[in-house]
Amino acid sequence: MKQSTKRKLVNTAVFAALLITEILIGKYAHGFVRAYIGDVLVMPAMYFFVRIFTEKFPCTLPLILFIFACAVEVSQYFELYKILGFAPRSLPAILMGTGFSWEDIFAYAAGSMLNAAAAVCMKPTHKD
Repeated sequence: MKQSTKRKLVNTAVFAALLITEILIGKYAHGFVRAYIGDVLVMPAMYFFVRIFTEKFPCTLPLILFIFACAVEVSQYFELYKILGFAPRSLPAILMGTGFSWEDIFAYAAGSMLNAAAAVCMKPTHKD
């Protein structure tokens, strides 16, 4: 099923708003907001980014993204950036992450619940 232009624009707008919010949190926020809200919001950001390109896996995408986020977090536990030979403050290490945290996994779970709610609320209709 092909996405309507309107739905793609909505997904793009929501992704852009979440991305800007994430950037602002990373740049200006401290404490609880930076530590937890940013990790919660990264899941919907990924969800809407994927939704720009496909409507496949409507019910399972939140779970797929949660598993992906957990895999990234596990790679941080095993310090994959070091195994691959990247310096701690290098761009690849920053993108991969350098510190495992159970709190991050719980935040990703909360964000995945938001994704599940979005999947239900934005269920494709035959009118789209």
